[in-house]
Amino acid sequence: MLTRIDRYVVNRFSRTVAFALAAFLVVYVVVDLIDHLDDFFSREVAMSDIIRYYGNYAPYILVLTLPVAVLLGTLFVVGDMGGHNELVAISAAGISVYRVALPLLRLGLLLSLGALLITELVVPGANDERSRILQLAPQGILSGHAFHVCRQDRSGLILYAERYNIAAKRAQRVAIVQLRGGVPVRRIDASEMVWDDLGWQLQSALDRSFLGDSTVFASREVMRLPLLTIQPEDLARVDKLPEQMSFLELRDYIRRTRLVGGDASRWLVDLHLKFAFPFANLMMVWIGFPLAARSWRGGRAAYVGLTFLVGFLYFVVVRSGQALGRSGDLHPVVAAWGANALFFVIGAALFRWTRK
Repeated sequence: MLTRIDRYVVNRFSRTVAFALAAFLVVYVVVDLIDHLDDFFSREVAMSDIIRYYGNYAPYILVLTLPVAVLLGTLFVVGDMGGHNELVAISAAGISVYRVALPLLRLGLLLSLGALLITELVVPGANDERSRILQLAPQGILSGHAFHVCRQDRSGLILYAERYNIAAKRAQRVAIVQLRGGVPVRRIDASEMVWDDLGWQLQSALDRSFLGDSTVFASREVMRLPLLTIQPEDLARVDKLPEQMSFLELRDYIRRTRLVGGDASRWLVDLHLKFAFPFANLMMVWIGFPLAARSWRGGRAAYVGLTFLVGFLYFVVVRSGQALGRSGDLHPVVAAWGANALFFVIGAALFRWTRK
């Protein structure tokens, strides 16, 4: 049950976060609009489509900027209470100052869970629609080379190519896996796969069939696979980005990539980030409260500066972990959750510091 102090803190925090989110949304949209004006004009995008574009962009922007808004709200509310001696009054009444942190931490957790739901249920479809408006979605065709391409045809065959030359219709380091009941029953590895008038031709192929506990091998310099219905344009299509996929879609993509021996490191990092990043909201309350509990010269201006400094550092750690995880230098779990773990430790140290 909420006490009078809880209601007071929650109301002030909610208003501040809502105002900050609205401001961030407007600024983000204006900057992005200026950046994409040439694209909109060159593609002759109608005004209604531009409005739809930003309507679909809004959920992603809100999830992305919510942690910064939460940190700003925490600093403003707790800092103002300290500046007006409200924290002193609470302490004089025999109530721990850290009692004020409880409703904020609960709200931080609630906002984290809400951001997680939006990330999973709303953002993928909205981002997909946004890309389609700019003709950057999977309907678009790449030129040059595609790397780490993974496709599955209607018969259940999964094809993976480490490199695909789109103009020459030539794939290198190819693996094809045939599934039956979700279990691999045949795998073909080939150094190259080339498209000609008769379809795909595999070169230097090793064909393995899995029959119970035994495996039957067959080596062929040249072979064809009539069952494979994947066309050259299928390999040239742009893959969905991780933010355009739901958790289940991304997990299925990783499964198919692993089945054919492909490197799924970058996708695993993004999969874990779908869960890790929303909890940045909780971490911002956790680290923001002890920062604001100490008096800072400069008032709200100082809190705005702190917000952007801490927010910038958090995003630097997240992006660094993401890059290291995708390159295989960090375990995907560490790469995705490292920023939250680091800020949790820093927040705990700050809580101890403010008690002194």
